[in-house]
Amino acid sequence: MASRITPLAPGESPDAEVNELLEQGREGWWGDAAMFGVIGRNPALLKTIVPVFGAFFGEGSVEPHIHEMMRLKTGQINDCAY
Repeated sequence: MASRITPLAPGESPDAEVNELLEQGREGWWGDAAMFGVIGRNPALLKTIVPVFGAFFGEGSVEPHIHEMMRLKTGQINDCAY
């Protein structure tokens, strides 16, 4: 089943900061731009939430296996293809 909202890919937003955050999501600590791409449809929200995610996940506060379980459960709850 496909996601209900098509994520933005890096470079698809007219907002350069959103594109940079999407690229960081794909290439950096998150390793997946899909969720950020959906949130990026609301640029203000993406710009606000990325630092929060960075504080939780990027700095090692949450162990990697717990992080992955959270991503899987969120996908299941939202009935997305992740």
